Amino acid sequence: MLPDELRHPRQSLDRAVRSAEAARLVADLDRRLTRYRRDRKLGHGTFRGMRVVVHRGYVVGDEVRVHLRVMEEPEIPGAGDSLPMVSSAKQNVRRFMALGLPQVPAVVRVGEAEAEVVTGRRGFAAATLAVPGLAPGWHPVQVDVPPEDADHDGASGAGRVLVPDPTAPFAVVSDLDDTVVRSRVTEGINAFTTTLFGDANTRAAVPGMASLYRGLAGTLHGPPAREPSGAAGGVPSFFYVSTGSWSMYPVLTGFLHARGFPPGPLFLTDWGPSDRYIIRSGAEHKRSAIARLVEGYPTTRFVFVGDSGQGDPEVYLQIAHAHPEQVAAILIVDVGAHLAERAEAVTAMAADSQAAGIPFHFVRDARRAAEVAIDLGLADPSVLEEVETELLALG
Repeated sequence: MLPDELRHPRQSLDRAVRSAEAARLVADLDRRLTRYRRDRKLGHGTFRGMRVVVHRGYVVGDEVRVHLRVMEEPEIPGAGDSLPMVSSAKQNVRRFMALGLPQVPAVVRVGEAEAEVVTGRRGFAAATLAVPGLAPGWHPVQVDVPPEDADHDGASGAGRVLVPDPTAPFAVVSDLDDTVVRSRVTEGINAFTTTLFGDANTRAAVPGMASLYRGLAGTLHGPPAREPSGAAGGVPSFFYVSTGSWSMYPVLTGFLHARGFPPGPLFLTDWGPSDRYIIRSGAEHKRSAIARLVEGYPTTRFVFVGDSGQGDPEVYLQIAHAHPEQVAAILIVDVGAHLAERAEAVTAMAADSQAAGIPFHFVRDARRAAEVAIDLGLADPSVLEEVETELLALG
């Protein structure tokens, strides 16, 4: 009889790629390459200095959670690119190829509190600080990296952390790709070209979703003059979860701001290999990130918004079964006719979930999502008019 690896070569290859041994080997090669790139730049005098990127953080109880990256200062774009798409492509490639700097000490400050961290692989670090008494809203964060020696400058970066309002009626957890930003992740090469050639100003929003989200936040016309129907308390907080790379953080935050989506912390991924896996599980990343939020705010109810293209329905249902009392609604938007079989499966999920008492709603577009939100008392009826106006404006 043939050995198992010969009878089932694809399965054997998959096990090898996902094995801890393969992951450690690839991670070690990645570390060596990073060290080589940095040493070579320093030796040739081409190292452009450090940049500190502070990602939006959040506060659980009295604990501030900050995620950051220390990397080489990006290359200044050239002036010879007459085509915006060419310029965007070059910038995006540079983002993915950016040299992250491991083993760099950094000091994180929020108010009078501070914590010291050392960056890990690819220059990422996470810090937690005990800062009691922060009021609901956004608070500044300062990160400083001291100079390594007299020949090199230090660096600093600024960011913000969010304290969710405990009096808000709910918080919103949203997917990004094909839920708020048109990424076309289910369309193969189209997804690649959209990511490569797009920037914050050219990436398209999913029609109507910005108005829907402002309606959920009660901020359709600026700060709410009154609370949404059925609500009692402050403005809901928003959290965005995606399998996208941290390299695209500036593009995604710029997109959310330009398209009028409520600001919120982002939970992205490091696409590089680790000592545990070469290829990360997108579904597991989303599930663990959302679980941390739900467990961190045990008295908060959540509205989960996603699309039918990837694993959002399954991830949200896992959370709903574990924490049913914290689910205000699950809204899944259909990505289109090209995934008709997937739509049938999600329709069945919705029926089974509602029969089990889980408010799972599969909707065709933002307009229907607004109607559901109004019916559930999550938004003021004016949100429907705003969504329809946005849909008409976009044709």
